[in-house]
Amino acid sequence: MSSNPMKPRFILIWTTLALLTGIVGCDSSPEFLTNSELDSLNKLRSGQYALVSNQELSTLKHDAELGKSMGRYQVDREGFRTWRLDTATGKICLLLTSNDDWKKPDTELQSCSLDASNN
Repeated sequence: MSSNPMKPRFILIWTTLALLTGIVGCDSSPEFLTNSELDSLNKLRSGQYALVSNQELSTLKHDAELGKSMGRYQVDREGFRTWRLDTATGKICLLLTSNDDWKKPDTELQSCSLDASNN
């Protein structure tokens, strides 16, 4: 039986080429992502974005909606005047007072109806 001296060398060259092709093909920058996806991935890695499960996101949205509709306004009565505090904006306005008090210019300027027309 004669041995072919080129056969082991041929196998070594093909094995080396296969390994080099595999290594070069495994690039660290994912080319299959769009620019937008790559941007989001970078923001996630940098800590600008956080992953939240859909269930937790749904709970957060629900809680935010409740916060918008419930308890936004607080009413405080001082003497014959009733004030309203908008906890979302921090604005205070006069909600109720006597008819004589409404006739005063400074009282009218503090009215919630005047505040609502400015928004």
